Amino acid sequence: MPKQGLNRKRGRPPKFGRPGQVVALTLPQETVRGLRRVDPDIGWAIVSLLEAKAGRGDGARAAPADSELVQVAGRRSLIVVNRDVMKHLPGVNVIPLHGNRGFLALEPGRGMSDLELAVLDRLATHALDAREHRALVQLRTQLRKWRRDRHLQIYTRAIIVIEQANGSSSRASAGAVSRAPRRPPAPDAD
Repeated sequence: MPKQGLNRKRGRPPKFGRPGQVVALTLPQETVRGLRRVDPDIGWAIVSLLEAKAGRGDGARAAPADSELVQVAGRRSLIVVNRDVMKHLPGVNVIPLHGNRGFLALEPGRGMSDLELAVLDRLATHALDAREHRALVQLRTQLRKWRRDRHLQIYTRAIIVIEQANGSSSRASAGAVSRAPRRPPAPDAD
């Protein structure tokens, strides 16, 4: 007889912590602005208001985990964290996604073990507040779990981030790129 919990689906957990349904709505613009004042995510704003009205609580939603795997394509996932809490991991960049969420990108030549070490190093810092400490402990636990999960394969990939320099306009940047000397393409390593 299978143990309870072993038949869980993999991938991104349900947005509201329970099954959901995609619904398309057309709302007046002032209603959308009002909902965004409740929560930047309109879905969460609607659920919060409805739950508050129904007396299911104070309308506050359960906060998403400070670190989680988020499926992005097929079987591939990214480590997504709360950017408000995890700001200072040595050798790790948090690339903004939306709201306070961002995915982790490591400096070139670094891998999963370097990420785990960065978390441990940050935990050894005495300047942590309780919230950041809890989030880092959770991330450390998750990293260990993901590393040991025989159903997961971990790969390090390079990403390209293009950031506009201060004071330059996109038109100036585009012109500079078009005048840059071209190098012949590198041969494929395959």
